[in-house]
Amino acid sequence: MISVDHASETKIVEAIYRGACDPAELQQAIRLIAGYFESPGALVGELDQAHPQHAFAFGANTIDDQFFSGYRKWSEHDPAPRTYAAQAVGKASITDRLFSESVRRKSEFLNEFLVPLTLDGSLGAPLLSTGSRVAMIGVFQGVRRRSFDDDDILRLERLTPHLTRSLQIRRLFLQSEARGKVLESIVERNETGMVGLRGEGPALFVNRAARAIAAARDGLGLDRMGRLMIADRAAAIKLAAMQADIARGGAGGLVRISRPSGLKPYIVLVSPLPSGDDLFPNSRGGVLFAIHDPAHRKTPTEQRIAELLHIPSGAAKVLQAILEGVGLKEYANRAGISMNTVRFHLKSAFALTGAKSQAELVRNAMSALNELGPYFSDAR
Repeated sequence: MISVDHASETKIVEAIYRGACDPAELQQAIRLIAGYFESPGALVGELDQAHPQHAFAFGANTIDDQFFSGYRKWSEHDPAPRTYAAQAVGKASITDRLFSESVRRKSEFLNEFLVPLTLDGSLGAPLLSTGSRVAMIGVFQGVRRRSFDDDDILRLERLTPHLTRSLQIRRLFLQSEARGKVLESIVERNETGMVGLRGEGPALFVNRAARAIAAARDGLGLDRMGRLMIADRAAAIKLAAMQADIARGGAGGLVRISRPSGLKPYIVLVSPLPSGDDLFPNSRGGVLFAIHDPAHRKTPTEQRIAELLHIPSGAAKVLQAILEGVGLKEYANRAGISMNTVRFHLKSAFALTGAKSQAELVRNAMSALNELGPYFSDAR
């Protein structure tokens, strides 16, 4: 039976999202991931040929400056990044399966660089693969650690969607070209409620999603100045404490807000508001509240599924129908196509995602489309 350590994973996911705006927190998330997998070291890195200034690599534990310095001399001999990058985004694997024993035995990179550092292979997954931009995570295996297995692969795949979103948010805040207009548009259209505050005055901005959440009057509202009003007293105290923490230079955190309706609690990410007049005027020292509603589930479109899993439109439509609980025969009748065509699309999805069964295909899709809710809905 697959083991799930909800407490550890929740702690990691919280650090991952805090890391979207704070490099120190992202590094802490990587340290937590290394500990979770009993690994001597882990790293998250991103390359962008079109915007090389945005490239980065963060390591934890033994993956330090000395490691990166040595790695530069050996990078051309390391086949793992290219091989991991060829996988579907979010799909994890291990070097023991990607490379034969013969290849590993003859590998100069493994035997002359990694092994002297007491490292032996890795568990990894691509986090982004869009045009010139590639990002991935690698969790190294110690020479005395048991080999990574299916349990480890599944545990990493539960974390990869959150790492991907964190990197996307990170890039958003680092963007330099016309980012004021871009951010204003994204903030307003974002399905996550977003409120920006600075000091005791009116809110700097409140987006449409936040106004809709407040209008529902389900434990969270906005006063006349656009500031949050919380019915859950304990959550309100915690929210105020995090806001004060940010004012002192802290990183903030996550707060769950219970709802009178009995629906899953709102999840509010409290983080420093990116500063600079090109982002939001007078925002320096401000606080960003990002409000997630686990009860709000946007039906995934076949275009989104196709983009996330890198499968054709026809295969994505069949997979969307499966996710909606529609039988294959019913979908064939609805779409006006034969069952042979449906099976062809399904086989195409299997081949391109590496799934061996319909259940695994659904799991891959749900992992890619995963939101914060499953990690926090039951935790308190």
